[in-house]
Amino acid sequence: MIKNIILDIGGVIFDDGNRNLQKVLNISAEETKKLSKIAFGGNFKNCLLGRMNINSHIEILKQEYPELSNKLEYILSPQNYNKTFPLMEDTLNLILEMKKQGYKIYLLSNITEASFKYISDTINLEKYIDGGLYSYQEKMAKPDYEFFEKLFKKYNIEKDESIFFDDKVKNVQAGNEIGVKSVLFKSIEDIKGVI
Repeated sequence: MIKNIILDIGGVIFDDGNRNLQKVLNISAEETKKLSKIAFGGNFKNCLLGRMNINSHIEILKQEYPELSNKLEYILSPQNYNKTFPLMEDTLNLILEMKKQGYKIYLLSNITEASFKYISDTINLEKYIDGGLYSYQEKMAKPDYEFFEKLFKKYNIEKDESIFFDDKVKNVQAGNEIGVKSVLFKSIEDIKGVI
């Protein structure tokens, strides 16, 4: 019996997808893909692991890609997250509904400190979740098995009583490989169809 719902943040609760960026920047899908690859490649992993702050990452990219500096800064600057990383209210409403049904809600997310601060400022996390682990704090990230295991151990979560939702295939595969039912999230229908 499923008692615990484990969710990613980006792509599940907040929209970090290219379609949203394309709309916000009013550029082609091809250009959006190129900008995303640059913005969220290279040193960005150090931001996710809490080894570098987002402003340092932005400055490095501005020097490496001066012709794209304005767009890259717009994408990555915390003051624009409400546009580039908007709340997915339907997921948030579903989380409240699941809590009312008695499910425990946990987060397991590869996230920067700046993004986490924005999320905490946007919603009252304690109202929605029972706990969570975040890559910038733990200095580890999905799909690392140890990151998953740390969540189960910290909150005394049984894998066979849990289900994990993530929008990245590699993270879903890792979850399944360590023994927790894991589902690729494309819309809230994926959650509704399983619980």
